[in-house]
Amino acid sequence: MPIRIKNHSAFRTQCFVIKALFKREMVTRFGKYKLGVIWMLIDPLVSVIILGIILGPLIGRTSGDVPYAFFLLCGFMILRSLTGPISMGIGAMNSNRGLLVFRQVQPIDPFIARFIFELFVTIIAFTTFCVIGAWMGIQLSTAHLWELLGTLVITWLIGCGLGLTLGVLCVKFKEIEKIAAYIQRPLIFISGVLYPISVIPHDYRQMLLYNPIVHTVETSRKALFPNYIADEVNLVYPSICALVSLTLGLMVYRNNRHFLTQR
Repeated sequence: MPIRIKNHSAFRTQCFVIKALFKREMVTRFGKYKLGVIWMLIDPLVSVIILGIILGPLIGRTSGDVPYAFFLLCGFMILRSLTGPISMGIGAMNSNRGLLVFRQVQPIDPFIARFIFELFVTIIAFTTFCVIGAWMGIQLSTAHLWELLGTLVITWLIGCGLGLTLGVLCVKFKEIEKIAAYIQRPLIFISGVLYPISVIPHDYRQMLLYNPIVHTVETSRKALFPNYIADEVNLVYPSICALVSLTLGLMVYRNNRHFLTQR
């Protein structure tokens, strides 16, 4: 028997609040620019072009049959699904503090809206790049789309847990924002974004595999590019990390939710 939700139930009210916050994020992020949502494509594309020009001649051949630009772009989009929620979570309370005067708005609502917005933007951008790649003649596989989507969602969930944890702590300790920015910078080098882990010496490779993002990045490439080989990665380990990350984030939020409303 289906569950009926009353028109004025708390769940329905929260859905409306999150929907309104989502629209607010859309206007805030893209509404003031003439190119609008095109910027969701320009940001990662510029980074790929710059790094492709610098690193392409040096390590581009390690990507095998996959054009290095799309090899790099795939890794960038997966990494973005982690760093996006972290960055948006850190600024969630400061950007929406004035809305907490309304009793319908709970402190967790800005986090949820921002996390969903980041996932939406990343999926749209990733899909657009894949369509462009197929149009350019890049050999892409559609046989493992669910696995590709799984890598994106698992990485996003890890980012959501970390973003919620850091966002709550940042209200108490402003230095968290600066520390988190420094911690995120090395991720591009230790997450297999710039190179396949198969080219890394075995001892160092085992160390990199402790990073769950390496697993999701390499699995996404294996799912997207039919001839790409990545034998040492799986989605079980990052799934466990996602569960731990979300649990930690919810625990930190629950223990500090009253403090957030008093600020």
